[in-house]
Amino acid sequence: MFSKLGKNGGRLSKRFVRYNSSINRNNSKNPLLAYTFAAIGFSGAGYFIGKALSKEPLPTSSDRSTSPLSTLSSPQYANEKDFEAGLLKIVEIVGHENASFDKDVLLAQNDSFYSTHHPPNPDVQKPSAVIYPTSTEQVSEIMKVAHQYRIPIVANSGLTSLEGQNIHTRGPYSISLSFQNMNQIVAFHPDDLDIVVQPGVGWQELDDFLLGDPKGKNLKFGPDPGIGANIGGMVGTSASGTNAFKYGTMKENVVNLTVVLADGTIIKTRQRPRKSSAGYHLTRLFIGSEGTLGIVTEITLKLHVRPRYEFITVAAFPSIKDAASAAETIIAQGIQPNAMEILNETMMSFVNETSDGDKQNLETPTLFFKLGGPTLESTEEQANLVDEIAKKNNVMKLQRSTNDEENAELWAARRNGLWSTFQYGSKVLKDKDDVQVWTTDVAVPISKLSLVISEINDYLIEKGFKDRFSVMGHIGDGNCHFIILYNSPDYDKVHHVVDHMVERALSHDGTCTGEHGVGVGKRKYLPLELGVEAIDTMRQIKLALDPRRILNPDKIFKIDPEENLDEQLDQGSVKVKPNCMHNH
Repeated sequence: MFSKLGKNGGRLSKRFVRYNSSINRNNSKNPLLAYTFAAIGFSGAGYFIGKALSKEPLPTSSDRSTSPLSTLSSPQYANEKDFEAGLLKIVEIVGHENASFDKDVLLAQNDSFYSTHHPPNPDVQKPSAVIYPTSTEQVSEIMKVAHQYRIPIVANSGLTSLEGQNIHTRGPYSISLSFQNMNQIVAFHPDDLDIVVQPGVGWQELDDFLLGDPKGKNLKFGPDPGIGANIGGMVGTSASGTNAFKYGTMKENVVNLTVVLADGTIIKTRQRPRKSSAGYHLTRLFIGSEGTLGIVTEITLKLHVRPRYEFITVAAFPSIKDAASAAETIIAQGIQPNAMEILNETMMSFVNETSDGDKQNLETPTLFFKLGGPTLESTEEQANLVDEIAKKNNVMKLQRSTNDEENAELWAARRNGLWSTFQYGSKVLKDKDDVQVWTTDVAVPISKLSLVISEINDYLIEKGFKDRFSVMGHIGDGNCHFIILYNSPDYDKVHHVVDHMVERALSHDGTCTGEHGVGVGKRKYLPLELGVEAIDTMRQIKLALDPRRILNPDKIFKIDPEENLDEQLDQGSVKVKPNCMHNH
């Protein structure tokens, strides 16, 4: 084939030479034509030389592929009069029964008590109304009004975000759009292994639905983030959880989305086939966008076959390095646990201290495995291979479950790790009535995880946080979480420690956030990780889809050159809530 192309190419080049030579021969016989072509040649050359010497005008913002912050003016949002006019129309759309102006409700919508980050100016940065739509069509009508009156909209589903995604930075003339009433299973296709849900459906409720359905009891949804998380928020932050090593993150588990754009336009990102190369991958564009590009109102999720057999193996090691070495060997040998988690020695001690039963866990770095398969033999074989690898990496104690009851018992330490840290905090902090917890995550290539955990661990101890932090990680994908206990006056100190954590992760080709999203808490790190040009590209996409900048303003990156939210956060001016859920 290539030889034929070569021959054809040769014939084409010869014909081109002959064509040119024939023109030259003909021109030589006609002096007038020759002079004409010469004149055209000189004038053409003059044109291109002049073009080259003339100064090109600078591109306008509309000519750019990116949107540097310096090229933007501050967004203009609704004043009190416009807001009231728009709000009246929105309430008419949903009905008075689906709108709330209650002070406590407004506070809860604005300030996620799961988050370390709270509104710097809570008296101003708050919504004036909470709207509860019941359909995609209602959301569309709401957005048409919001777009017309330039009303900021912050959508939410479960209010469990950790990086301040729900803060109304453009309050008080803003609206919280709650998906509390959009919590239905829309369609279930067991033969296709997918299910269509509204954003207010919780992942745990989804699992209960599948277990209770005759055609769904052998199926499961892969991602399993924190308790209380809903599908809408999981899409917004591209959440994952302990099962990510086997089943992936939300990006790998969403088939398509129905999205309402800033002006009320309704789009569906693709159809239901698992495989499609039809145009841009809009589904992935909206996953992880935290409600800044559009409002997701319907999600088609992939389902997986539930393992028929599943064991829990717990392996305690003398060091993080030994545990990480075992995990890396398991991955390298192609063994595929359903979950592979690591808890450091401090976390294990917190679990023991808050356990109702006898202390049974070694307080050393510990790996937790979910090992499953279609047959008992294949599952046992996988568990035996894990045991062998653990023994070669200096394992100190091995435990394996044999039934569902033991599964729950052994996995309890991993499941309760976060809550154990909350409970233990009241025992170790100076002010036991002011227990605050900063939960953050980073992710690095798998081979770097043990090094990064060790570096950050040593730094935390150096800065005075010994026995006041714990580590748990999804070691199968290089994602680790640090949970730091502190009293409110130490906010600045903790903030600087988190800065260092991110710096260490980025220095090892990592990311500032593995699964919590960016919000306002991780926003300042994004240019360091991706570069200013990448952020400018994101901003261009934002402006194309939301030109009035009304969708969850100021999250992920700056959209206003005059806004100084990062500086407020750096200075510790965020008001830490004394009555937040961390005080349990």
